[in-house]
Amino acid sequence: MLAVAAALFLGGCENLVFSEKPWFSAEDAVGVGAVRPGWWMEDEPGCHVDLEASSTAWPDCANTVLAPGDWKGVLWAADGTEHVLVGGDPMIAQYQFQTSKDAAAPFQNAYLYFGAAALERDAEGRALVLRYWPTLCGPPRHDRPTSVTRRPWPGLHVQRDGGCTADDVRTLRKAAKLSRALATEAPTLRWLRDWRPGDQSEADWLAAQGIRTH
Repeated sequence: MLAVAAALFLGGCENLVFSEKPWFSAEDAVGVGAVRPGWWMEDEPGCHVDLEASSTAWPDCANTVLAPGDWKGVLWAADGTEHVLVGGDPMIAQYQFQTSKDAAAPFQNAYLYFGAAALERDAEGRALVLRYWPTLCGPPRHDRPTSVTRRPWPGLHVQRDGGCTADDVRTLRKAAKLSRALATEAPTLRWLRDWRPGDQSEADWLAAQGIRTH
């Protein structure tokens, strides 16, 4: 999801809800037990993994994620940016995004927002299938799909340099719900199995991704 957020931002998509200050903090995160710990994989047609094999033997096409057993819905990237998954209907994923301070363009720090929904849960209420999508300012333009909408959702304000801001959390959540109904790319993550001895360790996997959860 971090890669998706960065790709959208760097790809020039202007039709995204953002804020200069975060709407949510770590205290708002979903907490332990919101998603089932273990290995998850983003849907990829034609990519199959042997669940009996070690995770280190899975094919390169498998875009897998390891959810630690004590994950509370917060993670930090190597650059110190904080990313939070918040409960509600829909859930909201808040991603802090920073451009490099060494880049030629002016330094930017912003927060992007995704909607997220649990399509399946286990007997304990933990998510087994998650779908997520970008929170848009409004219906995309037919002539320029990546440009900011001409019809922003109520309570959203289009900014001169692109994107839009929300009046409050209620407005943000409603925009996420409306965005879900649009025919936009909505990746799906599915739980595969629990972590097993012989798999890549949680510490090694987190280090390889450049993230931490504490």
